[in-house]
Amino acid sequence: MKKIDFRHYATERLSNFVFYVLIGIIVVLALLFRLVGFDMPYEYNFDYNAPLLTGVVVTFMLVLTGGTLLLMACTMIRGMRLNKDENRVVNNIPARRISVCVALDTLFVLVLTFALSSDDSLKINGAAYTDSFWLRASGMFVGTSLFMVVAAIAAVAFGATRYIRKSH
Repeated sequence: MKKIDFRHYATERLSNFVFYVLIGIIVVLALLFRLVGFDMPYEYNFDYNAPLLTGVVVTFMLVLTGGTLLLMACTMIRGMRLNKDENRVVNNIPARRISVCVALDTLFVLVLTFALSSDDSLKINGAAYTDSFWLRASGMFVGTSLFMVVAAIAAVAFGATRYIRKSH
């Protein structure tokens, strides 16, 4: 079997490969979650379901989130080291300033949405959930995700209206 050498892949090809692998894993996991033991009753209250693979789905989400945060931190540190002195401005684009602003703005949005998130108790499976830290943390991720999606849509719309290809 031929060994795949990812070091020689173009960035776009590597990104597409990772994207398709993640989509494949998510689709398989979603199908297994729905098709294997989904209708198992909750042992303390038979009116609720307790799907068999809930722990696998939650663990996958935590691993994916943790891996993303770790990769983001490593990439940010590596980028700041590479752009220390000589790569501050590339083709009249302030690359270092953009990198630092994106990192700080993301951190700012996370802190802001954490501070503005509600810590009101929720009723889950008939029991009150009152841990204010995790209630705020979940609100932070939902709020930040919504903000980032809206910002991405705005950036794409802005870019699409400004992109004019010159004929050579």
